[in-house]
Amino acid sequence: MNMNYLSLRYFLEIAHCLNFSQAAQQLHISQPGLSQQINALEKDLGLKLLIRSTRNVSLTEEGEYLYRNLLPSFENIDRIVMDLKNAGEIPSTVIRIATIPSAASSIVPELIKKLKAKDPTISFFMKETTSIHCLELVQRCEYHLAFIRTPIDITQSIRKPLRHMEFERHPLKAVVSGKHPAAARDGIDLRELKDELFLHYDPDHAHSLYYLLEQACLTAGFIPKTVGSGPEILTRANLVASGIGVTIMPGDMLNLLAAFDIKGLHIHNLSLYSSISAVWNTMNMPSVAKEALDLLKGT
Repeated sequence: MNMNYLSLRYFLEIAHCLNFSQAAQQLHISQPGLSQQINALEKDLGLKLLIRSTRNVSLTEEGEYLYRNLLPSFENIDRIVMDLKNAGEIPSTVIRIATIPSAASSIVPELIKKLKAKDPTISFFMKETTSIHCLELVQRCEYHLAFIRTPIDITQSIRKPLRHMEFERHPLKAVVSGKHPAAARDGIDLRELKDELFLHYDPDHAHSLYYLLEQACLTAGFIPKTVGSGPEILTRANLVASGIGVTIMPGDMLNLLAAFDIKGLHIHNLSLYSSISAVWNTMNMPSVAKEALDLLKGT
C-alpha cells in the first residue's frame, strides 16, 4: 500500500466536514488535489469510503469505521506535537481528569498525591462536570480518566473501547436540616417525609441519582413533591440546611458535607446503593493513565 499520513489526514477532515470545498479550505489544498488524494486512498484500500453526490457527501459503513477508529490516534498525535511545540522541550507528564464534584473532593486528591509521590514532574488538568459530560470527554479521548456516578444501566452506558472500575457502594440516606424534627433520630421510614418538599436531581445530568431518589420514594409508596432540581452538592447542602427542602444522598456524598447543619438518616426497609466509577478509553492510555489505574486498583 502507498497510503501516507497526509491522505489519512485529508480523509479525516472530509469525514468531519462532509464537504469537499470546506475541507479543502481547512487543509489549504485545492479541491481537485483533495479529490485525487481521496481517490488514491480508496484505491489503495480497495474500499469505497465516501458517497458523493452533486450536493452531499456521506460516509459509507467502511468510511464510518475508519473515521471512528482513526480519529483518536490522530488527536493523540496532534496533542503530543502541540505539547512539544508549546513547551519548547519534552513536556512534563500531564494527566487529564474529568470528574464529578464528589469524586473531585474525595478520590482525585489522593490519586494525584500518590502520582506525584512516584514522579514529581507529573502535572494534571482537572475538569469538574457531570457524569454524562465526563463520559463524552473520555469517549472523544480529550481526557484520560473520568470519575462518574455509576450508571444504573452500566452495561449500556459504558461500552468498548470504554472500560470502568466501580468503587465502594454506599447506601442512600435521607438528608434533612439539623433543625428538622427527625434530625435527633438515626433512622426514618421514608413515608414520614411524603409531605416534605424534595430537592431532586436533574435527570439529564445526574441520571442515576435522579432514578435512585424516584425509586426510593416509589418504594415507600409516594411520588416526591419537588421544590427544585439540579443544584450542585454544596448548594444542595445549603438549601437543606436552610430548611428549603429535604433530599436523598448516597453516604459518600454526605460524608463530604460535615461542615453543614444537616443530618443523614438511615432509611428503614430500603436497600438502594450508589457508587463512583472510574472510566477510561482503552484507545487513549498514556503511561501516566496506566499508572493512575494501577494505584486505583490498589485502593
